[in-house]
Amino acid sequence: MLPRNAKLYIAFVLVAGLAVLLLAAESWSSPDIKQFAVYLGLAALASTLKIRIPGIESTITPNFIFVILAINACRFSEVVVISLVAAVIQSFWASAKRPRLVQVAFSAAALVVSAAAAYQLSHLLLTGNAWASSSGIVVLAGCVYFPLNSALVAVVIGLVSRQSFRQIFARCDVWTFPYFFAGVVFATLVTIGYDRASSWKGAAILIPAVILAHVYFRNRTGDQLAARPSA
Repeated sequence: MLPRNAKLYIAFVLVAGLAVLLLAAESWSSPDIKQFAVYLGLAALASTLKIRIPGIESTITPNFIFVILAINACRFSEVVVISLVAAVIQSFWASAKRPRLVQVAFSAAALVVSAAAAYQLSHLLLTGNAWASSSGIVVLAGCVYFPLNSALVAVVIGLVSRQSFRQIFARCDVWTFPYFFAGVVFATLVTIGYDRASSWKGAAILIPAVILAHVYFRNRTGDQLAARPSA
């Protein structure tokens, strides 16, 4: 049975996610279907590259790399759809047990809210400024999207398990920060080598590097998971 404060928090995040989805549906626009389809496909593929975080019932994937690249290249409504699809695939793909509907809904809402916040803040602060660049938008979007999503998930884990949010977030940060940093570097290199209209080409070229990075981090966390029972 979920604690009452956990139920209230989950309901709040679900309502926020639904509001973002309704806003995206109302303002739907996709002037470049090919670019949108590529980013959607890449984020979906990256969502299957799951890594379990040691000590926490949660997983990370490199789908955020393609979400923050989409934030730079795509429309708001497209980014919301990309993050929604990525979240759903991450929830169901290669799960040891079938996730509950509320878990899937919360994960989707958290990613959608994080992507929407990253999109709006990065474009509000940087679009139109003389010193702004695609690289700046990607870095700022990543610095909003990934920590915000991690915090939203850490809070619900803390409320459900009655653990300290600070401890959970710190434990998450130890494993996710290197992952996040590598992802932002990859995404920034794409914006340096390709303009906004053709950035999907650079994103597609990233796939081998993303897979290699995934194997490295999976082996690193796997060693920790294997050693945990004997600790």
